[in-house]
Amino acid sequence: AGGWCGVARVFRRRLRAPPVQTPCPLQGCVRGLVTATRPKAISRFYQSTSVGEQDGVWRVFLDGKPVKTPRGTFLELPTEPLAQAVALEWGAQGDKLKPQEMPLTTIGCTAVDLIRPSMDDCVGRIMPYLAMDTCCFEDNNADLAKLQEQEWAPLRQWFEAHFGVELAVGRGLSGPPHAEGTLDAVRTALLGRDEWELSALEVATSTSKSLVVAIALLERADALPKDALRWALLEEFFQIDKWGLVEGEHDLSHSESLMWLETCQRFGRIGRMFPLGAADDLPGSRHGRVLADDAAAAAAARAAGEEQSNDPGGNQAELRFG
Repeated sequence: AGGWCGVARVFRRRLRAPPVQTPCPLQGCVRGLVTATRPKAISRFYQSTSVGEQDGVWRVFLDGKPVKTPRGTFLELPTEPLAQAVALEWGAQGDKLKPQEMPLTTIGCTAVDLIRPSMDDCVGRIMPYLAMDTCCFEDNNADLAKLQEQEWAPLRQWFEAHFGVELAVGRGLSGPPHAEGTLDAVRTALLGRDEWELSALEVATSTSKSLVVAIALLERADALPKDALRWALLEEFFQIDKWGLVEGEHDLSHSESLMWLETCQRFGRIGRMFPLGAADDLPGSRHGRVLADDAAAAAAARAAGEEQSNDPGGNQAELRFG
């Protein structure tokens, strides 16, 4: 029985991980959303970074020249604090550029290059995760099932209230029989989000293999990235507590996943214009909060930038990320 339970868990895990349709140009990267390729080592070719607003969006400038995405589109961001955070990533680069160390830039490029042209396709890639959501299963192991109930049941209840839907719980190889209309209601709500929100959401969803976890990470005020990692890998943490951690495997994969979850939450929250909770009962609206530390960093960077020459509308040299 124990062996079959293990086989069932592996099978369910595969069912809960629909393939991401977008390419993965970053070698060794498990995310299919990253639009920046891993180029040959590029020497840093700029001295200063700054940001500027144009046509209601924010752009990042290197020595006064706007950054472009791999597909040649201007890297556009919804808020000044987010633009400043992206600019700080560029400013923190050393003698050689390392795109893999600029995750905020990566999610921004993904939003412009891959999400904006087809929002419906993005939502279509996300929804299968809810149909077989990690948090909507109960294991046959009594101790693990008890832990799942303790940690996942409140999370499901929050998600249900957030979207006004009903989630079900699956057992064995059967998927959760969600209430009629649940998937359509969530899909409609997600279609009301913009490309930046969807970009962060898709990366968070593919990282956690759970839309429930990803939505909580981005839109629940008290959710922390470490909470999201535990929710997403609850069965794995249960096994680690029982048998121990495999160094060089569990710790590395957890570190990478946590980095992406932290980045997604930061990108989503400083990329919003309204306080988290102000529109929390409107799942289709753009809502969130600007974190105080990012707002302070934006103000400081802006003050420093006032001493530099910058003409956002004049110099349109093409500087592409990747």
